[in-house]
Amino acid sequence: MEKLPVVLFISLLLIVPLVRADSYVLPGSTAVGKYNNIGVLGEVMLDINVTVINVAPFPKFVVVNPRYSFRVYRMGNVEYGDVYRDASGNIVSVAPPDLTRNTLNYFVGFWLMPYETAVVNFKITSNSSYAINPVDYESHCGNVGKITEVEYTNGTFAGGKVYTGDIEPVLCGVIYPQLINSPRIMYVRGMFPILDSYVRVLKYEGTVRFRLTNVPNEGGDFYTFFAVAVPMIFPEADMYGFTPNYTMTYRGYTEEFLPKYLGLDTPRRPEPQPQGTGLTLFQLSPTLLSGPSLNTLEIRPPEDAGLDFPVWVVLMGNSLEIEYRVKWTAGR
Repeated sequence: MEKLPVVLFISLLLIVPLVRADSYVLPGSTAVGKYNNIGVLGEVMLDINVTVINVAPFPKFVVVNPRYSFRVYRMGNVEYGDVYRDASGNIVSVAPPDLTRNTLNYFVGFWLMPYETAVVNFKITSNSSYAINPVDYESHCGNVGKITEVEYTNGTFAGGKVYTGDIEPVLCGVIYPQLINSPRIMYVRGMFPILDSYVRVLKYEGTVRFRLTNVPNEGGDFYTFFAVAVPMIFPEADMYGFTPNYTMTYRGYTEEFLPKYLGLDTPRRPEPQPQGTGLTLFQLSPTLLSGPSLNTLEIRPPEDAGLDFPVWVVLMGNSLEIEYRVKWTAGR
């Protein structure tokens, strides 16, 4: 009988529901990277196969960037190195299991025998993604009317903070899809700066994935409306197979879409459009809009990016993933 109260006490503990409380500030950060003032975090994952050749009559040791996981496709594919993100958000590179084969002078890499051609796979996985820190959305009235913090209890919206201002203005403009990122240019010489005329890159091909996440949208109540550019441009390579298809190019975004969307162009009689072109409006969904045309004025892309890189106009709930392929061959 003396043990009964203890048993009852333990039973009561087991049936007490656990309360989980989360809060997010906008803008903010996660272990992966920073998200902007409309909650958007961007991550890039990469998976490419690179074909290299050693035309010398002696072996060469090629050093790799440990930011990528790598695997050499030969002799059982046992030469590799892994990368992961720890709980604090740090990128950790693990030493190859075969140090004799895959290190020299304490550098990580792989050997190429005389006249050998090898294919090496390089990856940035979801567990080691490269963060694209998007710029903040800019409003005509600054933060007036802006939710700057949200709170959840067990995944349900429980409150937040809204920034208030003076009694004027009463209305603060209209939200439009601003471009939140600028592409990174990936030149062959920058990707493979091998200062050795005997070791040559013959080709590379693979897939780029771009994941966008509305970080504070834990309860699924908030939508974000923005434009996003392709995260990486490979100017010497073929870029194709965009999924979903991009909405428009940067030129179309700045010169056609934005003036028309904001009513800044001179009204003229609309001309018939071929099916599948023109502005496509999207229904409220956690995915995106696909059509052909968009970009933003606040972002200045690299001067050598050109004005025809892909842009998506997105109405996003929780997340969206964009994927495309790249392919380059030497001497094209």
